[in-house]
Amino acid sequence: MMDWWLRFGRALDRFGEVFIAVSALMLFLMMLLLGVEIADRAVFRSSTQIADEYSGYLFTWLTMCCFIYAQRSDRFLRVDSLRNHLSPRVRAAADGVAALLAAALTLVLAYATWSTFRSSIMFGSVSIQPSQTLLAIPQFIMPAGFALLTTAFVHSGITAILCALGRLPLAPTVPTIAGSPK
Repeated sequence: MMDWWLRFGRALDRFGEVFIAVSALMLFLMMLLLGVEIADRAVFRSSTQIADEYSGYLFTWLTMCCFIYAQRSDRFLRVDSLRNHLSPRVRAAADGVAALLAAALTLVLAYATWSTFRSSIMFGSVSIQPSQTLLAIPQFIMPAGFALLTTAFVHSGITAILCALGRLPLAPTVPTIAGSPK
């Protein structure tokens, strides 16, 4: 059972790595789109009419894609002043509880964004921009991203609690530049 659990964690890690590469591609596309818009305005005194809208979609998508990487690589911001003074097992338990609370929050966000996505499908909502984009298309990434992030938080939370209980080995602490454990 533990072998499956650890393989699942490695699969989530791989998702994070793939999504960070996809995010870099989306950032490049956003830069290209905005560059075309700037050139179009400067040279032809016109607009693509879609640069603002689609850059916004790309920015939202790349942010959602980066969340899984940030979670799996422990890059979300947190205050460690108290945490660093805890014993490794108590720290693992606290990390587990925090991850499960974060999972509950992201589950609420997944539900809320799913409701918005579902409403857009039901009503055939389109953007008010000239492109008239079917809003369900750019909105899909939000509930999908939050659902995946919820899964990652649940996995990290349960893994940390298993470490606190001694069922899995504690992760080694890595010293940071300031000399405190990470």
